[in-house]
Amino acid sequence: MAACNLKQNEPQVVNPGSDENFIVIADTIVNDIIILNPDNDEWTEYCLRNLDKKTLVDEIFKSVYAGELIPYEFFQNEILSIKDIKALENDSTFSRDKIARVQFEEAWHYDSANQKMVKKVHSIMLAYEIYNSLGEIKGYKPAFKVYLK
Repeated sequence: MAACNLKQNEPQVVNPGSDENFIVIADTIVNDIIILNPDNDEWTEYCLRNLDKKTLVDEIFKSVYAGELIPYEFFQNEILSIKDIKALENDSTFSRDKIARVQFEEAWHYDSANQKMVKKVHSIMLAYEIYNSLGEIKGYKPAFKVYLK
């Protein structure tokens, strides 16, 4: 909330663990990313060509089950138990393969002297496809959200 009080045209300068000075471009910005190509779109396929979606999803689940990341219900931001995560994985509408979107809350820092930009992810939300009665994608449902250290 402190960032809301920053005056326009007075960039905040931070030092995220290096000798460079970074201007805060966004202290928190929500970035919604498609990670599963729903329509076999050529451009989307090109954009995803270097993504290892399975590893991303499996590593988050592995960290949750190991207690290294705490899962939160997306809308109420309440902690979910391992039992809740297991119930999600046993739900017939859910599959890790259906995870199609990732929502990042991140900070963006820019060093104009060195032409560098650093993005720090605060949280990751996984969302999976849900379908209508005709088997068409109706939308996306949040599985859970985790906060990174």
